Formats: sequence, structure tokens, C-alpha cells
Amino acid sequence: MFNNNNERDNMKLSKKQVENKFPPIINGTYKKDTPSVDIGYQKWEVRKTYEVEMLYEIVAKTQKEADELLQKEEQIKLEEVDGYGKTFRETIKGQHSNDMSGDEVATWKKIEECVPSEDTDSDNDFKPFLNYEDGDWTKDEYQWLKNGDGSNHDNK
Repeated sequence: MFNNNNERDNMKLSKKQVENKFPPIINGTYKKDTPSVDIGYQKWEVRKTYEVEMLYEIVAKTQKEADELLQKEEQIKLEEVDGYGKTFRETIKGQHSNDMSGDEVATWKKIEECVPSEDTDSDNDFKPFLNYEDGDWTKDEYQWLKNGDGSNHDNK
């Protein structure tokens, strides 16, 4: 390993160098006066439960078609949490998911319908008529022409 005794002698450390590099164990402690900066941090596992309510606006011909679209597009998303506190030693890691299918029954409320626009035309002596070529969205229930299942309103 060593070619001669001079190399081995040159590799020897003085007593002071050894004590600086490897401090002695005093009263059963080692480096108590200069501890690692990691000492004192704690780790917790936290499980929290959230209830999430989602509100969708779905445009479809019938409530059944809207429900089919909701069933197709609704999904549980798993997201990663990976961040830091004031220092890089203060960390948070985890996952959370939003489960849309809870115990509550979904409520359905029609909020708008696209109906034929009211129009006038000089060829018709400017008498008002319903223009089925150009629709208007209305929130006024009394103007709606369809029920949720696509059938015509009774009053129309």
C-alpha cells in the first residue's frame, strides 16, 4: 500500500488534527455543542377527509343526454402535493383526490334554453316572427319550449 515509511509518516495526523476531525465522546455525547441542523425536526402523517361539491353547467338536448355526458366526463383526480416551508428541511408531500360520487343525490335544475329568436323582416311588413335559424339563450322559464326529457312544454 505504501511505497516507503516516509509516505506513511507524512499521512499521520497530529493529535490536535485528530481531535478536530473526530471530537472525543464526552459524558456519552458526541458533537452536542455542534449538532446537525436536522436534529429537532419531526415528521407527521396526516389524513384529512374533505367533502367536495361540484357545480357543472351542461348543454345537451335532454337531461338524460346531459347525465350521460356527466357520467362520461366526471372523474376522480389524484394530485400530488410536494412543497416546502420556510426552509428546504420543512417539507410536505402527499396526495389528495376529489371523489365526486358521494352519498348525496345529484340535484338537477334547468337554468337556460336556446329558443328561436324574435325577428322582423321588411319582406313580412316588419311583423314579428320566430327565427329558428338564429337562437337566443334565455333564463326565463316562461319562454322555454322543452321539458327536461326533450318533450314540448304543455303550455306551448
